[in-house]
Amino acid sequence: MHVMSRALVATLIATATASVAAAQQPAAPAPSPAPAGPLKLAYVNSRQILESAPGRTEAEAQFEKEMTGFRTTIQRMSDSLQTMVAAYEKAAPTLQPAQRQTRENAIRQVQGEFQQRSQSMEQQAAQRQQELMAPIMEQINKVIQELRAEGSYSFIFDSGAQSPVIVSADKALDLTESVLTRLKTLGPPKLPAMQAATPVPSAVPTPGRTGPVSSPSGAQRPGRP
Repeated sequence: MHVMSRALVATLIATATASVAAAQQPAAPAPSPAPAGPLKLAYVNSRQILESAPGRTEAEAQFEKEMTGFRTTIQRMSDSLQTMVAAYEKAAPTLQPAQRQTRENAIRQVQGEFQQRSQSMEQQAAQRQQELMAPIMEQINKVIQELRAEGSYSFIFDSGAQSPVIVSADKALDLTESVLTRLKTLGPPKLPAMQAATPVPSAVPTPGRTGPVSSPSGAQRPGRP
């Protein structure tokens, strides 16, 4: 949620900046320039919009479906490594010092490979999460831009940001429901297909029985969008 809120806040800031820049452009010469009117302000609750935006549920379901294979692979890698550690610990009392050192070095190598692959898969998962949410964010931003232009708003603030800048406001200035109504009219956007070029790493290979190291922490499941 935090990532999405930051993206929406960034869009709103860009919108406000563009509005200010446009307002600061020199006006065409006029014989009797009229005085500038007051700024027209409004706000939205990004959290509420993101929770109810069309396509959000579908994006989460698609993400969970695709992550099943990732989590299965990580679990298989972890199980393989734990089996190697257990085999070594069982044989350790009968091994010579040189043999123990050789097996410890081997398992450390495999553990390093496991950690690298886990990190790579976590990065792929985070990237995929952003890809799935991108069409939804684009549609939300498009609607906000349209409402700002139609209502001649100078600024639209975000009351649902992680660090809200609004402490009190007139509910009549809240455009959240207007945004949601228009989003429902548009319907859910098409979700991007997963890139086939992104390979899912295979399980950690099992070399000969090796030595003891601390158990790997494993890869954490990516957060929800």
